[in-house]
Amino acid sequence: MEDRKTKLLKQLEEFFKEDEDAAEVSFFTKEELNSPMDVLRVLITDYGPGLMSVLAEFFFIPFGGLEEVWYFSSVITILTDIPKDGVSALSGAISRLNFYLPYGSFCINSPGNVLVYKSVATLRTDRDDTQLREDMELSADTALLVPESYTELLAKTTDGRMLLSDFIATLPQ
Repeated sequence: MEDRKTKLLKQLEEFFKEDEDAAEVSFFTKEELNSPMDVLRVLITDYGPGLMSVLAEFFFIPFGGLEEVWYFSSVITILTDIPKDGVSALSGAISRLNFYLPYGSFCINSPGNVLVYKSVATLRTDRDDTQLREDMELSADTALLVPESYTELLAKTTDGRMLLSDFIATLPQ
């Protein structure tokens, strides 16, 4: 099972190596990371309206239990080093925004200095590898697409270039 997950992540690595916006694509084994799972990391440049760089990480969440499904996770690191005085406005913005998102959610880490977008897709293990790879590609692309139009607005709200009330006004009524 673990070999199959590794093989699928390496196929996703090849998918991203063909993406012109992927500046760096790196696969790390769980041994290299001293973690319970392998991780594919992709540095995406020219992301969103602000043309920022984001770090995307893709992995299977190690979860004991159901063997019929795997949990494929996408974590997109959008902002790092969030100033303490920007956390409150950012928290307000993402709590409102998350309500409208069709998939995934924005999160701030517990120290309050990193903003990520996270999504998890369930993948049925009875599908063949081609189908699973296609499901992973769709999940990864969706995880990158959904937050893209909001990254610049969230950055502006965090650093005070946009008021929280102005951010909220951009959301659907």
